Amino acid sequence: MEPLPPRLKHQRQALARALRRPVHVRGVRTPDQGLRGRLAVEPDRVIIEYQVSQAGYFWHIAIIEELLARAAAGEGRVELRDPSLDDRRARPGQ
Repeated sequence: MEPLPPRLKHQRQALARALRRPVHVRGVRTPDQGLRGRLAVEPDRVIIEYQVSQAGYFWHIAIIEELLARAAAGEGRVELRDPSLDDRRARPGQ
């Protein structure tokens, strides 16, 4: 994973202090093109993952920022998806 920009690094550190557990941010590669990012707050850690296989320069920063904010707001499990690329959406005729 590439280093976080200073603003996100500070948000991650503040969240870790507030939740009293480490916050891991990592890029993942998955064939699920609709996945943008996900959050899992576990008893001993917080995991934030973002899709790195999509084209786009720095688009993941907004995803990480949203997931950090949602964890800070008390959400425990979140999956962010792009409906236009979602493999799991219903297709006409199905």
